[in-house]
Amino acid sequence: MWKRQKDKWKAKGWYTILAPKMFGEVKAAETVAEEPSKLIGRRVEMTLGDLTGKMIKNSNLKLSMEIDSVDHNTAYTKFVGHTVEGGYLRSLARKGLSKVDSNIKVVTKDGENLRVKTSCFTLRKASVAQVKQIRKVVEEILTERAGSLELSKYIQEIILGKLSSDIYKVAKKIYPLRRVEIAKTERIGVATPVQEEEVAE
Repeated sequence: MWKRQKDKWKAKGWYTILAPKMFGEVKAAETVAEEPSKLIGRRVEMTLGDLTGKMIKNSNLKLSMEIDSVDHNTAYTKFVGHTVEGGYLRSLARKGLSKVDSNIKVVTKDGENLRVKTSCFTLRKASVAQVKQIRKVVEEILTERAGSLELSKYIQEIILGKLSSDIYKVAKKIYPLRRVEIAKTERIGVATPVQEEEVAE
């Protein structure tokens, strides 16, 4: 039994997984596989802080990357999407205020299709008309910015908080806001991830 387990690991090789180019292709993780082709489609999830090794303001943000090519012992990834932890978003939703959600599809300047989900939190209870106005502003800014930026720049503006800040500045003129969070992005048309193989501790 022990010999079979040893042979199983001996047949596998170690691969260094790099983050997408938009994040500087820094080392994201390491994994094992019997052959490079089995890495294609495998996904890696990690927080922005874990990726950069720095204390990031929004530590509740998780990135999703997918391996799309392998060269020798290096695996390269593409950006798949990001999510903000549900617990953090729930902590912002309090009694007596409004939560304005938006869920739209956008197309970036370089033709990439994305689904973008956003939540705006008001300081007090907003009227139905104000909620509709805020949602309209959010969707217009998200769509217009996507059309003027390539995917990498658009995602960087989301991850670094610039896009949510820009939305906040405009939407707060309709009704006072507490916070704007771009809760999730997802590239449309990306295949279902490959099941992870056993990885060494």
